[in-house]
Amino acid sequence: MPPASRLRLLLALLLGLLPFLPSQASKPRLGTINMARAFEAYHLTIAEKNRVREAREKLQQDPRPETIKLLEVELKDLRDQAQNPALNEEQRRQHYQHYMVKHHEHASLKRAHENDHSEKLEHLNRGMVQKTRELLQDVQNIVRKIAEEEGIDHVFEVSGKSSSQLPSLIYIRNATDLTDRVIEELNRNQPGKEIPSSASGEAG
Repeated sequence: MPPASRLRLLLALLLGLLPFLPSQASKPRLGTINMARAFEAYHLTIAEKNRVREAREKLQQDPRPETIKLLEVELKDLRDQAQNPALNEEQRRQHYQHYMVKHHEHASLKRAHENDHSEKLEHLNRGMVQKTRELLQDVQNIVRKIAEEEGIDHVFEVSGKSSSQLPSLIYIRNATDLTDRVIEELNRNQPGKEIPSSASGEAG
């Protein structure tokens, strides 16, 4: 076969294969997500913040710190009386004995309160960290779901800051912002969420 004929045959074969070859001209679809805003707007995040706030307020309502302060005032008075030169030795001895009893009571109560407070606070913080991870995973799962539905190839997070406090992603062209869509999806099944009037009218 002449070279010219072989070239025409090769071109024909290549042209026939073009519809089946990936198009290099098609560009990947890009999306962005403000994870901080989506996380803060998630109704479960709001509920968790309220729970943590209430738990911290409950810790502050412990009556023991006030009792400890009153004991410290009483201890100071007893110590002063035990060292008062205007009193006789027997009176000072009685005040000192009373001081030692109160000192033991104060030390025991303070130690018990500090240990209990520290344990409860650590438990609260540990649970908060674990819950935060779970909620962030919820956001990531919704981002992935929406990206797949929209045919978006890459999603960039825009709320992160660099060490110089600049956004980690400064500019991206022709990207679809998924933040509002993600927030809507996260709160779709929020308990007690009001049904739009149009939807309720159609249901009737």
